[in-house]
Amino acid sequence: MRDVDPALFPNVVTALRNAGIDPEHELVPVAPAAHYMMGGIATDLHARATLLGLFAVGECSCTGLHGANRLASNSLTECFVFGARAARAALEEPAVATGSKPRPATQPPPQLTPESREALWRCAGLERDPKGLQTLTDDPHPLVRLIAESALARTESRGAHQRTDFPTTDPDLDGKHVTVMRDRPPELAAWA
Repeated sequence: MRDVDPALFPNVVTALRNAGIDPEHELVPVAPAAHYMMGGIATDLHARATLLGLFAVGECSCTGLHGANRLASNSLTECFVFGARAARAALEEPAVATGSKPRPATQPPPQLTPESREALWRCAGLERDPKGLQTLTDDPHPLVRLIAESALARTESRGAHQRTDFPTTDPDLDGKHVTVMRDRPPELAAWA
């Protein structure tokens, strides 16, 4: 950032200076990080999920719009576009029957422990290998197990999913997503 006008990024420059770094004269330390999970609830192009009456938009949805790597600059636009589509589609939906028997309440998942967080970063972070992923399938937290099982199901590297044992993209998996259904292991499936 030494060649960048500090006036263009006042918040960044202030944050760096508050951290003891002078970006006009010093190099800014950079490290890789993962800040979101790509994927989510599978929807059609009108934000409809497979559960009647459920619509999903934004970070919780998987529309297929971004491909294998969510593009940050497109996320806000995606919310506006799919939010409007979801609203129009919801108005056209028949009312969901209220006389159906409700599902029994489930217990919330346990809190994610610091040990599970560290294991998830170490074994399913930027680079993944089958041995590390396999160790996560025994983690006490259900989401950690689900991430590991889903990563094991995708036997290739694509987007932000980098497998050391499968370093290339498999063209046979183009257009396929890892899908998860209740009481079934994750599987690769094509959907639109």
